[in-house]
Amino acid sequence: MNDNPANARNLLRLLACLGGIVLLGCLLSPPLYWTGSWLAEIGVLPIVEGFPFHRYFSRSIQIATVLMLWPAFRWIGIRRLEPLGIQPNARWKSDLALGFAVAAVPAILMSVGLVWGGVYQIRPDWPAAGFLRIAGTAAAVSVIEEFLFRAVLLGLCLMAMRTVPAILLSSLVFAVVHFLRPLKKASQEPVTWLSGFEQIPLAFTSAPPWPLLGWGFATLFLAGILLAGATVSTRSLFIAIGVHAGWIATQQGLRLIAKFQPKPAELLPLVGDNVVSGAVPTGLLPLAMLAVTGIGIFFVVRHGKSLRRPA
Repeated sequence: MNDNPANARNLLRLLACLGGIVLLGCLLSPPLYWTGSWLAEIGVLPIVEGFPFHRYFSRSIQIATVLMLWPAFRWIGIRRLEPLGIQPNARWKSDLALGFAVAAVPAILMSVGLVWGGVYQIRPDWPAAGFLRIAGTAAAVSVIEEFLFRAVLLGLCLMAMRTVPAILLSSLVFAVVHFLRPLKKASQEPVTWLSGFEQIPLAFTSAPPWPLLGWGFATLFLAGILLAGATVSTRSLFIAIGVHAGWIATQQGLRLIAKFQPKPAELLPLVGDNVVSGAVPTGLLPLAMLAVTGIGIFFVVRHGKSLRRPA
């Protein structure tokens, strides 16, 4: 929360580390593809048979992130989370549960309204086991993204600038990154050492058309502001993790049991189809749902301390 040049250098170092992650991911993806294809061909790993290159590229970026995280922290000079504004939280269980509730309840009510209004139609044969996958996805994605975006990125922004600009900048990055998707390279094209690098300039090719892009960005940007605000207010990640998990679980749950029904009349700006792998709703209704969640977060942080009991 200061203008120390050393802290600004740390933020630049983080950006350099992000570049290193992309570079390492590009270098890892071809041999990972060749190895996976070979193991599938000889019957050792048949589950990956036919996997396209873009899926190996995505996994390579994830592997590179894990490999680079600790060296990046040491280069930046971070040994603990406290300098990033994250403190131990004795109320972590209640914060996690309350965060999930203030996100899930408005989202469920909105989902019921969308089904009742005919925007979504219940599928007759939706798989109940899909909720297990959704639960795992919500848990993993919320923890990983909150650590990276709210602990690391927001923390470094807070070290280099004041609170409001730090929240806005980290939320902007959070929104933009969600639209970065690798190109789905055709399976008949040969994979070379340059195939990973070919994905970089085409990362935005899967972005939705306008105006869905604008509405999706608005949703993600507002969501990032709410998550950052919860983190700064509590100096903890647990409310943000709960809120994030609640959004993912309810939105993917809706997509599991119901199908979006496009109508002849344009539904936007009221509501539109989801973007970013079906997890980000678009339109005024989803933004209103986020506003209600924001009120819930404010209540929990400012007036719900009696509910946030130590674990």
